[in-house]
Amino acid sequence: MASICIGLSVPLSQIGIGYTTSLLAAACLLVLLHYDRWHCVAEAAGNIKSPVGISILIVFVAWIPSLFTSIDPAKSLEVYARTAAYLALGAMLWAFLRRKSTRLRICQRALFIAVGLSVFLIAVNFLGGTEYIRLLRFKEFVEGYPTLVMKQYAAPAACLVPILICTGYSKGKSALWMGVGLASILILFLYLTKSGSAVAGMAFGCYCAGVVWWGRRDGRIALAGMAVLLASLAAWYVWFAASDPTTVNLKQLEHDSNLPFTLDQHRKLIWQFILSKLPEAIWAGYGIDAINKLPGAGEMIPILDAELLPSHPHSWVFEILAETGLIGFVPFLSALGTVFYVTCRRALAGSQAALAATGLFGIYFGSGLFSFSFWASWWLLVLIILWVILAAMYQEEKTGMGQLGAGHK
Repeated sequence: MASICIGLSVPLSQIGIGYTTSLLAAACLLVLLHYDRWHCVAEAAGNIKSPVGISILIVFVAWIPSLFTSIDPAKSLEVYARTAAYLALGAMLWAFLRRKSTRLRICQRALFIAVGLSVFLIAVNFLGGTEYIRLLRFKEFVEGYPTLVMKQYAAPAACLVPILICTGYSKGKSALWMGVGLASILILFLYLTKSGSAVAGMAFGCYCAGVVWWGRRDGRIALAGMAVLLASLAAWYVWFAASDPTTVNLKQLEHDSNLPFTLDQHRKLIWQFILSKLPEAIWAGYGIDAINKLPGAGEMIPILDAELLPSHPHSWVFEILAETGLIGFVPFLSALGTVFYVTCRRALAGSQAALAATGLFGIYFGSGLFSFSFWASWWLLVLIILWVILAAMYQEEKTGMGQLGAGHK
């Protein structure tokens, strides 16, 4: 039952985020009731000695100063503790799945079945022209265009693509075709919702996985490809920080009601506001998940009738930098680099699960560059659970409990 709950959790986010959190709560409870629980806890705790575990521990230590400088200390402490708990529970679920191959296989089957159900409901939702899925969220029936309501679920759907293909590949040709088919429908879903952040995430994910796959022939190709990506991102942020902040501003919008306004301009205003506030708390930041409480953040933007800074900055880079300062941001980047480096090395050595993980990494953090709060529970859980499954698949490859691609022989 715990394996089934883990497999169902992320795909059923397409119905409602409440399903994800409820299923994972049930999975954790079931694991803690299992006779094997202390072995799982001990094995999960042992991860803290690994390079990845040490780098993540350093991040949490580096985030402590931001708790004391926070605009809202109580909320920052709550989110800090909650994030640590999610990672700990994720490690425990990983230990549970990897201890017996049967658990992982049950989880993978549940994931495939849940994605199939989600794809069916999404198709009914879009073809019917009505937001039917609201009924499964225990909300009132609403006639109308479903795209806007379904848009926020596009990025989790994108994150499912690499794990569907990888799981299908590990089970043989028939499962591979099924995985590719389900992944293709989810990609079509991204197009229908017109979610820019999800499409951007898919582009990042395809690039990362493609460069690493190509780099299996020569590691220098992967190194050069990642260097180009990092240099491009760094150059963009330097350019944006140095650009004229008056190109789009509140006064201009207020005095020119005919000015064309797009969501990208809204993001630009948000990011410019964050940059203007950075010098005042450059070292320790304004506190975890507290940036929207800055003075002036609630100012309404003319024409759009939206707040200057809504609940979050629509970019994990600006969010973590502004909320934890350089003291918290630099170790966080170092930890991401460590995780990605270890994953890429495994992928270059031939691991299909690690290759899928590089794609997931690109999709998740690529989407997060333009939307979602890094601290949002449901968004963090999407990454943690899919990473847990792929990490358990990597251990299965490594120990030889199940040879990936054996179904092709």
